[in-house]
Amino acid sequence: MPNDLDVWLAETEQQIPNIRPDTAKRIVWAGVAGEKTPLAVVYLHGFSASSAEIRPVPERVAAALGANLFLTRLAGHGRDGVAMAEPVAGDWINDLDEAMAIARRLGDRVILIGTSTGGTLAALAATDARFNDGLAGVVLISPNFGLRPLAARILDLPLARYWGPLVAGAERSFTPLNAEHARFWTTAYPTSALFPLAALMRHARGLEYSRAAAPALVIYNGADQVIDPARIAPVIDQWGGPVTVEQVSLGPGDDRYGHVIAGDILSPGLTEPVVARITGWARGL
Repeated sequence: MPNDLDVWLAETEQQIPNIRPDTAKRIVWAGVAGEKTPLAVVYLHGFSASSAEIRPVPERVAAALGANLFLTRLAGHGRDGVAMAEPVAGDWINDLDEAMAIARRLGDRVILIGTSTGGTLAALAATDARFNDGLAGVVLISPNFGLRPLAARILDLPLARYWGPLVAGAERSFTPLNAEHARFWTTAYPTSALFPLAALMRHARGLEYSRAAAPALVIYNGADQVIDPARIAPVIDQWGGPVTVEQVSLGPGDDRYGHVIAGDILSPGLTEPVVARITGWARGL
């Protein structure tokens, strides 16, 4: 990577077509651009989302810690629906590799914050020597180790990649809950885009989490309607380092699906407590 990360990221992202405004990879410097901080924070967003997913949580946590922040963009995301079908699971692992390489340039130690599938990647990082050098801790928000049982069973059936779209339809879509949800999520994409996601989840479920030495903060909702919360407990039980678990309850103005459990777009009532919880935990690392 060149010395000027801002220029390099901007030039690299400009080569990708149809990136929507305010979703490209970028660095938020704590102070003077280019100056390393004791801690760096990386935010890994979830499937079909973008770095705005739980905004302003990563920004406020990084600011409270005096940390540089890297907001990544997973391959295929922040663009149009067709682009969601381009990546394979390995592309998202490559994005994780790049994020850690950048983070080591930003800070002496790194905290990964991941929501949903971003949480899957953060957990994977903690188990793998390629990624966990300098890893101070991971925050797993609604981590995705498996979707709700019916969807998970379908995605994991033999040859589902080939017959699944015939049964479920060529495209999957959902109705955004507000204008910002529509702006920062990909709300319609080919059904085939789900199969790399299924492959990543299967890979994550097979990892040896006893090798994860970094402290973990796990924040989730036991009534999550998107992921299967029962898949989280086996990961927590195996985790090699210290684990702090926080179950949250959502209010009437928060995500009706109980999944994106912070951020002003979908769960504004939980933004403040989640920022406080992550910041307090991180200060003890």
